[in-house]
Amino acid sequence: MKPTNKRKFLDPNIDRKGTAINQHLEETQTQTAKPPFFSLIEFNLSGLCNRTCVFCPRSNPEVYPNRNEHIPVELYEKIMGELAEVEYKGLILYSAFGEPLLYKNIDMLLQLSKQYCPNVRNETVTDGDFVTPDKLRSLFDAGLDTLLISMYDGPEQEEYFTNMKNEVGLSDKQIVLRKRWLPPEEHYGITLSNRAGMINLPVVGLGPLATALKQPCFYPFYQVLVDYDGAVLLCPHDWGKKLIAGNLNDQTIPEIWNNSVMRRVRRNMANSDRNFAPCDVCDVDGTLMGRSHFDEWQEYYSGNEKA
Repeated sequence: MKPTNKRKFLDPNIDRKGTAINQHLEETQTQTAKPPFFSLIEFNLSGLCNRTCVFCPRSNPEVYPNRNEHIPVELYEKIMGELAEVEYKGLILYSAFGEPLLYKNIDMLLQLSKQYCPNVRNETVTDGDFVTPDKLRSLFDAGLDTLLISMYDGPEQEEYFTNMKNEVGLSDKQIVLRKRWLPPEEHYGITLSNRAGMINLPVVGLGPLATALKQPCFYPFYQVLVDYDGAVLLCPHDWGKKLIAGNLNDQTIPEIWNNSVMRRVRRNMANSDRNFAPCDVCDVDGTLMGRSHFDEWQEYYSGNEKA
């Protein structure tokens, strides 16, 4: 496939999330010997999803089957304790490779996030299938700040969830509705990617790249992704889990964030070098947010030859 990362549709959430991570950076970072910290930590809470969308690796269960595995509450609390030690105030997102509301202890995780890091923003993405008024009350009472509902079935869902939002007394900042029912020619209302080479969908020009893109990617400069087994992945596009930077069962999040794997990846990305798995077949434009974090890391590396 011809290398391309041009997409017709850009999710408005990109600007919203980009503003949030930049604000965190401005509030917490200075250009000192201390390496910049991430502003977004994303969790894949379980191996389960109740849908098989055509633009997702789960569209083929033989390639990406459901797995009834979940992040232990004890491991999550360990991670929150480590974030508390660095006074983390950024974004915590439940999204990644499954449906977060299938995780039965999600309220407990939200509570732990605010208990250890009271100034974080807790956000969750959902397909909406398990959203009810009672569920909304439970999530927001537990410490959720924003619920992003991806509506896949049709425009009638917009009125349905708007009425529910109003019934519970939530604002547009607390409930973000995303139109995901659009046709292929409008890219389903999604900022599409080939999920690091795991999607082959010719109707919208998706497939593994034959030649790696020669451009930087800012993901490893501003966020981490924690899988349900404690593995820290390079980014949320690595559905094949080909690059694991470490595991939080026996390492700490600050250790992994600045270990040799992450340093090598950042140097490659800073030089527009994607010639390593999974980035060699990935078509993601990783420059849509995170530029300030990238610049901060470049300043840190230029002043620390051994970093």
